[in-house]
Amino acid sequence: MSTANAGMLFVFGFALLIAAIVIAAMLVWASTKKAQASAAREANYRELAERTGADSAEIKASLMEIKSRLVSVERMLKEVD
Repeated sequence: MSTANAGMLFVFGFALLIAAIVIAAMLVWASTKKAQASAAREANYRELAERTGADSAEIKASLMEIKSRLVSVERMLKEVD
């Protein structure tokens, strides 16, 4: 093997190694971004679930109040008859 061929082989191997490192770094970066997006999405869902629970409790309390008032109105109407 000549020195020129050995030098070209070394350069090719080195370029291949650099390409592999760049590809690996891109895969790690993409995986990290995907995990961050997933975590943000989960946090948004958690916040939505908490708000929904609070809204549900508020609606339930309002319905109880309306029911109580309706019973009162029905009682008044029965007394008038």
